[in-house]
Parts: sequence; structure tokens; C-alpha cells
Amino acid sequence: MGTDFGELPYQLREELLAGKYPEAARFLTAGRGLSPIDEISPNNMRHAAFVVTTEEGARASVQELAARKVKLIKTWVDDRGGNVKKLTPNLYRAIIDEAHKQNLRVAVHATGLADAKELLRAGIDVFAHMISDVDDELVELFKQHPKTAVLLALGGPRRPIYAPWLYPPHALVTETVSPEQIKRLQGRLASTTPETLLATRQAWNRLARGVVRLYAAGVKIGVGTDGGGQTGDQFIGWTMHTEVENMVAAGMTPAQVLVAATRTSAEILELDDLGMVAAGKSADFVVLDANPLDDITNTRKISRVYLRGKEVDRAKLKARWTGGGPPND
Repeated sequence: MGTDFGELPYQLREELLAGKYPEAARFLTAGRGLSPIDEISPNNMRHAAFVVTTEEGARASVQELAARKVKLIKTWVDDRGGNVKKLTPNLYRAIIDEAHKQNLRVAVHATGLADAKELLRAGIDVFAHMISDVDDELVELFKQHPKTAVLLALGGPRRPIYAPWLYPPHALVTETVSPEQIKRLQGRLASTTPETLLATRQAWNRLARGVVRLYAAGVKIGVGTDGGGQTGDQFIGWTMHTEVENMVAAGMTPAQVLVAATRTSAEILELDDLGMVAAGKSADFVVLDANPLDDITNTRKISRVYLRGKEVDRAKLKARWTGGGPPND
């Protein structure tokens, strides 16, 4: 989110909304995010962001995005362990204030506890990641801002200590992800040091406690995957299945997770025609061969997929992705 640059994302959004590709899934974009030049992770999409260094520039960037008809703006408030510049409070307050004036909402990449508190006080709408720790004051601030939501995105924080689907790769992974990407992630995890593994377990335990505490406090919890690019190996599609598994591992029940992944996530994104199988909603749903209430990993046992009431030809898609069909078939 926030790393879509150029005209193509907007063109594709409009073509899909106009029904040009009736068999395609919905695509929406937040356009370019707002950040200091060094705040987005090294070696990926720095050139995609609006560089904001003044309050006036921040407001102008928000106004440009509003003219592009985005509904959600992305920003980053994270120094990446002290390695990059962090967006300052006066700038993110200007971003949030101007976005709200333009009837837009703001999603933030911010995981630090102190930053999360100040962002809540500033009126942030969505946290795009789980906050690294949760205390009484944070819970109280969420209660004071009941519309603020959290997209957990637990896959990255947990993957170094739990990725059984990668050894060997699950069939859904091999069908949708290139061998090069799979090997790269396997190599990255294989090089994890014992010290990193220990720190990861400790961080995961804190995250899990925080998830349970925020959910119990009534915070609106949705599913986030941090997917969309290749730099973090958050594979599009597949990562949703691992994310719901991670949410159960953190302490939510399968039923709670399924609601978060469907109805609540649609509410967070203000997609009123999605999220439930009900009259007046778009008939987008998945038919499974096993009950995910018994085992959340049963979401991977897919029988059929329906998009706007029509069954998706999964065999045809598989042939294209695995090289068995023409690219434009």
C-alpha cells in the first residue's frame, strides 16, 4: 500500500470499475504514500512515495491524491530500528488533518508503542501493522477512538520461526509463486541466526498478547498481509491463508478470525458490497472442502471460487500461471 506510482494503477482501477474485464478481481489503489525519502525500506520502492518535508508540501500531496480519487492515504512513521528518518509529528498531523478535510482516511505503517499513541491522538484511521507492544494507555486511547482499526499483518514477524508451508512448498504456493521467489525466501530463512530466532520468538509473544488484548477491548481488527511486492516475500493470495493461521495462533478463535477476514475487513475498507453472503452484496465467495472452524488451515482446501456470482475457472488460471496456457487466454 502506498507504493503504486505512475498512471497504470489509476487506469486499471477505472477500467475495472467500468467493467472492462468482467472476470477480473477488484483492484483499488492508495496511489503514492507520503514519507521522508529514507523511511520506506531500503532497496524497494522509495521512488514511489511523495517526499514530504514541510506541512505545506504534505497538504499539497494529500490534495493531489484526493484529485486522483483515492479513498485511503498511506504514510510511514517508522525509523526501521534507527536506520532511517522518521516522519515527524507535525508532518503526520498535517497529513491526517488535510486528509480528513478532503474526506479521506489515513493508514499508517507504525509499529512503535509511543508512535502509536501519538498517532491515535492525531486522529489516525488505520494501523497497517500490529503495534509492537500494548499497554493500558494504548488500550484507553483506542477506546477513545473507536473507529480506528488495525490490520494485523502478522506473517512477517512470525515467519522466521514458523513456516512449515515452505518445506516443501504448499501446492497453492508452487501454483502461484515463481520458483525463484520460493528459493529466495527459503535461503533467507535458512540464514537466520539463533540470536534472531530468539528475538523473533520474544517479539511474537508480545504481538500475540497485544492482539488478544486489543480484540478483547473491542478494537476493530482486520486482516492485512503486507503483500503486493517481492521485497518482503509476502506472496499475493497465499499470504492471506497464513495470516488467518497466525491470527489463530495469536489467540483469536477461528470464528473471530473469519469474521475479521471478511465482514470486518470490508467495513475497514468501506467496501459496503463485500464481506458477507447476504442480499444486496456482491456474490464473491469461496467454497471449501473442509470446515475452517475445525482447523483454520482448511481455508486452503478450496473447492470453488465465485466472483460476482460466476464461478472462476481456476484450472484456466492455473494453466496460465504455471506456463500451461497462453498469457492472454
